[in-house]
Amino acid sequence: MSSDTAILERSETTSVNQAMDMLTAQWYNAVVTGLGLSPDQFQLYQGPNSAMNTSQEMWNLFNAVPPASINNYYNPSQVNNFASDYGLILEALVPSSTSSFQNCMGDYYSKWTSYFSDHEPKTWDAQGISDLFNSWAMRNAPGQAGCVTGLTNIYINPISIAVNKFASAKGRYAWNKTVDAMKSALAGGASKSFSMNSQTASSDVEHTWANGRTSFFFDIFSFGGGGSYDQLTTKTSRAGLQIDAQFEKVATFTAGPLAANDPNNPVLSDYSAWYESAALAKAYTTKDNTVWNNQSSTNWEKAFGNNGFLKRTTSSIVVADGITIKMTSSASYSNSERTEIQAAAKAGIWPFFNASGGGGSTTDIEFNDDGSFTATTTIDLGNPQILGILQSPIANSFS
Repeated sequence: MSSDTAILERSETTSVNQAMDMLTAQWYNAVVTGLGLSPDQFQLYQGPNSAMNTSQEMWNLFNAVPPASINNYYNPSQVNNFASDYGLILEALVPSSTSSFQNCMGDYYSKWTSYFSDHEPKTWDAQGISDLFNSWAMRNAPGQAGCVTGLTNIYINPISIAVNKFASAKGRYAWNKTVDAMKSALAGGASKSFSMNSQTASSDVEHTWANGRTSFFFDIFSFGGGGSYDQLTTKTSRAGLQIDAQFEKVATFTAGPLAANDPNNPVLSDYSAWYESAALAKAYTTKDNTVWNNQSSTNWEKAFGNNGFLKRTTSSIVVADGITIKMTSSASYSNSERTEIQAAAKAGIWPFFNASGGGGSTTDIEFNDDGSFTATTTIDLGNPQILGILQSPIANSFS
């Protein structure tokens, strides 16, 4: 590759990034205004496969820790997620002492711990632990019933409660609402519509919670883009785009980590409660070594500081159903460019990249007499889509 070619490619890459950065900011502002959302919380969802069919798929989205950006390419296998971060924090906290209870139990201590490891209490609090112990002691250690005071003192400590609840989940982390609850909320959602003209729309996102930061760039015509798609994107964005969006149903749906067992829910009854907000609150509000173990590699600054791994959470998701997005370009395209655009439409067109026919989604291209085009993406009612999430500062997780 010649140096001139390399410079040209870098220039083209910079151009398409700048173009998509501006379009993303304009689309963000249009969505926030059109749907009545807050720029203090909203983050755009971007990427393919925005449909949700199972509770686990929805929980994965809630589990994701949002980066400091107005948009996010969501990846369910991303490294930074709430459950893992919460587990790291629990490992770094100072546990309550078991010495007084152990001394009281004497020879019976190992028998109790063996039983306790295989029997989950009804509730992970002092009362639930006390009831489980008293039931066991009546049959197996009647002379040790008084030791319950030492045991419940341990479990009054929220850190101990949290550690045991987290372990009981055995790596299966549910949230307290299911996808059926989300669909019910969406069925009662409002109808919304709005338009955006890239020639006149504001791209100022400095006022947002992310202070104008964006991440991950897309081409208009192909998810992942590259090569000739970059050139098409630059050409299209420079000429201008008119976007008309219509949503039959839109709702903001809130859920939190499962903090209490729910035996009456047919889905949640299969999961153990694993979250204890009081423990996270104690970790956040106390920086010293009365709470944080000074032998741990994780400390308050690494968790919650300026570059901390858990500065915010996904508190709500913004979902829509029955979607029609009409995008009209002002550019004129050659026959070869039309062929590329038609091919790209099979994978969807920005800002929705759902594969045509997948999840009830189709994208149709109509070329006009002047060489411009109108792309219409339709997602049938009954196929809920993620538009974005609401992020909240970590302190809101236990307020």
